[in-house]
Amino acid sequence: MAESKSSVIQSEIEAFNKYAADWWNPNGMIKLLHQMIPAIRIPLMKSGLTDAGLVKEENKGKSNMFEGIKILDVGSGGGLMAEPMALMGAQVTGVDPTQKLVDVANEHIKIHENLKVEYICDTVENISANNKEKFDAVTFFDVAEHVSDVRQVLKASVECLKPGGRIFITTWNKTFMGWFYGIFLLEYVFGIVPRGAHDIKLFISPEKITEYLEEFNCKTLEVRGTWYSLWKRDWSFTSYTGVFYAMQAVKEK
Repeated sequence: MAESKSSVIQSEIEAFNKYAADWWNPNGMIKLLHQMIPAIRIPLMKSGLTDAGLVKEENKGKSNMFEGIKILDVGSGGGLMAEPMALMGAQVTGVDPTQKLVDVANEHIKIHENLKVEYICDTVENISANNKEKFDAVTFFDVAEHVSDVRQVLKASVECLKPGGRIFITTWNKTFMGWFYGIFLLEYVFGIVPRGAHDIKLFISPEKITEYLEEFNCKTLEVRGTWYSLWKRDWSFTSYTGVFYAMQAVKEK
């Protein structure tokens, strides 16, 4: 891995190393991410990429809906998001600074044939210089709450995005309810998320992310609240953005 910049928090790398062996277990330590992908992330991308005109007319609603779309998966981890996007036809580049997770991703991808996925163990800040305006879409899922400088990482991510391309983001809101629900309840009361997985100081509001995106010539198109039901044990979209939210923006031409 190339020398990482200051946005990487070493304690976060160490924490993710602990999850590596359990990464693809749908009932394991990161089961909320497993559940979030089909319920929140993929639907957000389907609608956004279709609206952007990036989905071919003949592929709409089909299993190869993302065919031909180049996607940068920032914070790709063990490949949990990169694989399903590639299975839908996308050409995916995943970048993550955690070597153990990149190794997990490369190992797991072997169960498939001919998927267009490349994993890079590095930071997006480091790779952005050689990948400017290369990608049709960038995914920035659950990254903001694990880096020390969100602005810096977003800037590098947007640099990799083509004009007219979309960036998709999910993260925790920096509110009392974000802390109470996302940390106190999910981590310490119900144990659904590993204790210590999140730090309220790293949570960020959609307004602040929108401010950063505007600085980088991106227009926020939507912010949608999301909710994890402790009763149903699943994710859904909601009008309430005070805990966890999903958003998308377009890089203006």
